[in-house]
Amino acid sequence: MIQSEILKEKDRVQAKLSRESASIHEYLIRSQATAKEIATSYGFSLQYAKVPNKALQRTLVNSRR
Repeated sequence: MIQSEILKEKDRVQAKLSRESASIHEYLIRSQATAKEIATSYGFSLQYAKVPNKALQRTLVNSRR
């Protein structure tokens, strides 16, 4: 497998986030915060699309019954 400096850094950050997170939800929150911090340090911003997740909505509705 080809390993560049950027891939090594990505792997290092992913491992760090995994160690620090107790759940996948926490991992995703930490990942997004880290990505925002890195983007800001390079002078650009990230925008995430707001995509409705119909399957998730159905799951939440069904779990409340």
